[in-house]
Amino acid sequence: MLADTMLSFLQGCTPEEQFGFRVATQCAQVLKNVKLANLITLGTGSWHQIRCCLKMSRVICIMLYADGHHEVLYLYRYEQLENHLKRADVREFLSSCGYEIFEIAAVMRRLRLRYQRYAGAGAEFPHELGVLLEYPVADVKSFIDNRGENSLKARYWKVYHNLPEAERIFRIYDEARRQAFMEITGGCSLAHVAVS
Repeated sequence: MLADTMLSFLQGCTPEEQFGFRVATQCAQVLKNVKLANLITLGTGSWHQIRCCLKMSRVICIMLYADGHHEVLYLYRYEQLENHLKRADVREFLSSCGYEIFEIAAVMRRLRLRYQRYAGAGAEFPHELGVLLEYPVADVKSFIDNRGENSLKARYWKVYHNLPEAERIFRIYDEARRQAFMEITGGCSLAHVAVS
């Protein structure tokens, strides 16, 4: 049923509606306020378009990297990220990645710099991105230690610890995606999909 709805919608939609569909389905969790952040890669000009669509919401969009064809965008909720950055395990992990200041502006500047070095110059991947996407710190550490192998499950992230809790979170994320999908295919704007 959902596949039929999606195909029908995509066949008859405008480029603007197609853009809204992609953002809504890939970033549903942050738009529906069940996750502090999402990452999405879109074509050039998308950063400006998302900012215009979401200007009345509490979702902030920053560009981590652009190469002339694509933009890597980090969408987040300020209050949730601010609280996340107060956690001792998050600060400890970020410190191990060279972060010294845990205010959002400083963290975003450093993340952008590290991501640009990775994407543009082939430097090491900034694994702190996983923590800043609200993946469990223990799973991010295990992902690094195992080089992405040997996970218990791979869905929204690779799970190495506490699979029952991860599956509970996955169900919440799935429901947020379903809600966003139904709203956007039902004619709602991206601004409407993003709850306050």
